[in-house]
Amino acid sequence: MTAAVMVLATLLGGVTGFINVVAGGGSLLSLPFLIFLGLDASSANATNRVSILLQNLVATGQFKKEGVLSLRESLSLGIPASIGSVAGTLLAVQLDERFLKMTIALLISSMAVLLIARPRMWESCRVTLWPAWAKWPLFLVIGAYGGFLQAGVGFFLIWALVATAGKDLLRANALKASIALCFTAVSFVIFFSRGLINMEYGLALAVGSMIGAWMGTRFSVVKGNKWIRYVLVVMVVISALRMIFQVFGV
Repeated sequence: MTAAVMVLATLLGGVTGFINVVAGGGSLLSLPFLIFLGLDASSANATNRVSILLQNLVATGQFKKEGVLSLRESLSLGIPASIGSVAGTLLAVQLDERFLKMTIALLISSMAVLLIARPRMWESCRVTLWPAWAKWPLFLVIGAYGGFLQAGVGFFLIWALVATAGKDLLRANALKASIALCFTAVSFVIFFSRGLINMEYGLALAVGSMIGAWMGTRFSVVKGNKWIRYVLVVMVVISALRMIFQVFGV
């Protein structure tokens, strides 16, 4: 790796780390970058987990320090997500990629509409009637997707935490980071054991992503739910449009 590529990777890592902690969708930038560096899609998907793992480690520690994260609650939801991650990482799922991307684009587009039309849903904590056992299947599926691809999984985690756990965006982001830390650790071990991870590129991204994650945590705590919602709206719209363009080859 040349010095120029290392600097570029670190800078991009900073951007993706900030985006992933505040909203999600940072992998839609880092994955194409890793492929541009010469990695095939499978290796890029695996290598991306290095920065995801370390940025969520930083974010989880910071959110806990700020007093907005319950590790007990994150473990209760991180366990089913981690189990799902094993399936998503190991199984050779035969899905039509165009159909998958279009489905995800439609789901996160719906999320963008709700973010704009129902701001109070995202900006305040609510009492939820979902029992703990009922959340397991949902987080199992989200974890499976996270293990399979990762890109955009943060959006689904936020939606699930707001809709089923009654969290506001700040606390949903804190839980999102800790849950993602759990299932990404599982995926990392599996990908690493198969020799798919390029540690040089992964660590270069991770240096920046850890700094970006720290900045994203501070932004979330200081600015609060309203600003998090603004960033989230922008990212879900961009992510949905990007996936739609990819489906139609634009």
